Amino acid sequence: MASVLLLLLLFSVHWSGRSHAFSLMNYLCNNGSSYALNSTYRSNVVALLGSLSANASSSAVGFATATLGHAPDQTWGLALCRGDVNGSGCASCLALAPDTAFEDCRGVRDVSIYYDRCLLRYSDTDFLASPGNAAEPVQYSPNLKVNVTADPGRFVGLAADLVAALSAWAARNSTARYAAGVVTSAKGFTTTDSNLVHNIYGLVQCTPNLAPEACLACLGRLKDEMPAVFNGSAGGQFNAVWCNLRFQDFLFYDSSPVVKLVAPPLTPAPPGAAVHDDAKRTRGTGYAATVVAIVLGVLVVLLLSTFMIYLWRKAQVKRYAEEADDSGSLLFDLATLRRATANFAEENKLGHGGFGAVYKGFLPDGRQIAVKRLDKASGQGLKELRNELLLVAKLRHNNLAKLLGVCLKGQEKLLVYEYMLNRSLDTFLFGTEHCHCPSCARPQACQLRIFDSSRCEYITNLLRRAVAPRSENSAVFMLGRGYMSPEYAVLGQLSVKLDVYSLGVLILEIVTGRKNTDMLESAAGESIILLSYVWDHWVRGTALEAVDPFLDCQAPETESEVMKCIHLGLLCVQENPADRPTMLDVLVMLHGQSSGGFAAPSKPAFAFAFGETMSSDERRNVCSAAAAAAFSLNGMSVSEFQPR
Repeated sequence: MASVLLLLLLFSVHWSGRSHAFSLMNYLCNNGSSYALNSTYRSNVVALLGSLSANASSSAVGFATATLGHAPDQTWGLALCRGDVNGSGCASCLALAPDTAFEDCRGVRDVSIYYDRCLLRYSDTDFLASPGNAAEPVQYSPNLKVNVTADPGRFVGLAADLVAALSAWAARNSTARYAAGVVTSAKGFTTTDSNLVHNIYGLVQCTPNLAPEACLACLGRLKDEMPAVFNGSAGGQFNAVWCNLRFQDFLFYDSSPVVKLVAPPLTPAPPGAAVHDDAKRTRGTGYAATVVAIVLGVLVVLLLSTFMIYLWRKAQVKRYAEEADDSGSLLFDLATLRRATANFAEENKLGHGGFGAVYKGFLPDGRQIAVKRLDKASGQGLKELRNELLLVAKLRHNNLAKLLGVCLKGQEKLLVYEYMLNRSLDTFLFGTEHCHCPSCARPQACQLRIFDSSRCEYITNLLRRAVAPRSENSAVFMLGRGYMSPEYAVLGQLSVKLDVYSLGVLILEIVTGRKNTDMLESAAGESIILLSYVWDHWVRGTALEAVDPFLDCQAPETESEVMKCIHLGLLCVQENPADRPTMLDVLVMLHGQSSGGFAAPSKPAFAFAFGETMSSDERRNVCSAAAAAAFSLNGMSVSEFQPR
């Protein structure tokens, strides 16, 4: 521990004043895996970087490799200083690398840092076992400030010739695998800074542990990419772990050039070139006339097409206006809605959704309404309104709130729905009347005995009501984030198993006493969502540990009912719609079938740790499974409303 603290102190001294003598060319944060800031892996990285800096700066070839720690916190590292940098310069350059690594690649396990005079890499995988850049990412840094204005292709071609000569010298004549040189052109090259450049300077370097042929192959791959990457640039650098190269129109290295090339003179034009030029100009005149005729023809076609599109759009606008007149019954007056909600008074506010607040109101005819007022600060207000209108238009169901109309007036965008007396289901699950704490009153009047051993009966009763036909007094709610099935979230399509997935999420919320959006901690210490949390306990055989702590499951029959609910919930949230039970199956399971007869659940959809994303393979699985299921699409037209 004392050695680690000493290394941290030394690094802090180096980091406190970042030198301007070394230029950061590039860095690569390979975000395949991460670590916590107070983890053993970070301590190993700090110690490893100190060892690499000390060993490389004291090495005759400025090179060092090392490994430290044990799995899963083992780390491998490599440090290399440029061949013309002395020991103190090497140490100063490498001292800058931790600053970039821990600031710009915070928490990343695989990091590569490239300065103009040194490079450093550490990783949680053994990249030292397979030297060579064939499987490694290569980054490049062109000179963006100065470009070659005359014959840039010849400039980069001469630079590539110089690199080829330097590669052969470094691979076969240098134990440090380093070489620097220059190529001279008598004619020279003009650049954007109005200079005439006659010399192109370059250097190449491999790690000293590469064999000559491996070094040549590594540098050869970089050289072959130079014309495509650096054409037009007055300089550039390829940054890779096992080999690198650089060329510039100015002297940038401190060592003596070991390779000096002279560019061959340009071939003069033949005497008959003027005659051929006259013939070419004559033919060029004929070509120009042909091109002009073609261009004029294309312009005429474009003008006619534009005019036809204008007439078509004008007819469309007229048709939309007529449709808007026909749908006037859907339009509400802003003043009417203000009076209905007491000017959107706070005491009439029912809640706040993803797009805005919802208010209760009374129309002059006595009807109760719910008015959704889209946030004015939303930059996508019209888009959000259109999405909601499309959703309500496509989904026709007796368990969805009916859209009564809209109001578009200036910055106000309002949707008017029928008012649902019982509000949303989460009010009953997570509201203050039913909060999961000992001091809360038990709502015996509703026969929802939340805290006693009959909670599972309440769950079963609630779920039976949820899948039963709607009665006059049943609550109607719309599913939001966390309740969408993967086939709808990914493809935007509806299947008969969408409600089953939503019901599964609801079951797991009731059993655990948590919301599906809560961030929970897994056994591995990761932040995960509710589905991942329950699945993690299920596969570990500790499902009862995920149950609401205020739910008494000591009795064997109660424990069996709880496990049955968890098993059923996981079956409902499976990724493949075909694997989920139907609503009829759910009713059969709830009416007495033991969980021993249930199928084994597969991993839930969207079961990721916090910060993870769906991989391409998982996305393809969702799309394939969803495509194989039966979907229902509503192709009815929807009018688009615009504010006055």
